[in-house]
Amino acid sequence: MTLCTVRPTPNAHLRNGSSWGCLGIESLAVSLRPAKERAAVTDVALDAEQLLRALAEHKVDYLLIGGLAVQTHGHVRSTNDADIIPAPERLNLERLAAALRQLQAKPLNAGHTESKITADLLPRANLWQFTTPNGEIDVAHEVPGAAAFDEMMHRALRVRIDDMEIPVVSLDDLIRMKLASGRPIDLADVAALTDEAAEQPRAGMNLGLLR
Repeated sequence: MTLCTVRPTPNAHLRNGSSWGCLGIESLAVSLRPAKERAAVTDVALDAEQLLRALAEHKVDYLLIGGLAVQTHGHVRSTNDADIIPAPERLNLERLAAALRQLQAKPLNAGHTESKITADLLPRANLWQFTTPNGEIDVAHEVPGAAAFDEMMHRALRVRIDDMEIPVVSLDDLIRMKLASGRPIDLADVAALTDEAAEQPRAGMNLGLLR
């Protein structure tokens, strides 16, 4: 497991382009005007720090995947949402549901746009898309190529932003998921990430806390 810190750019917050300082890599954490293969469902700018802080406040066990994980591992590209895999235990889903309600999240899945977010609702789909005043958050229960949650959590990279610790899926697990997905954007991510990996130490190496 590797720890790293986020070094914000002067006078800027995460949503406006903070740097994630890890493994010697400086990359943008979030783009204010995102662009991704899947177009943004809403026109709300992504404030990933607020989304992830709500998860931390409710003590949700989760792994950060998707575009923000790609950026953390060194490939700078824009993204329009935060993607997570939650631990599947009932108590954790209750905490996640509470965090989503605090965020004023609304489901975007067809047939559920008016559904109340509860621990009973969350297991009913493999992928939930939510919109919030702080941007979109996708909650995935099953991801092609993903190992068991506990295995991936054991290998996770821990990113610290002030007093908040964010578990980011390891580089190897991220690459496995993207290869299994096979979408053009995912294969492009793999190509970029493996190029970065050839020049940087692997995420699984304990380089200590970077300051």
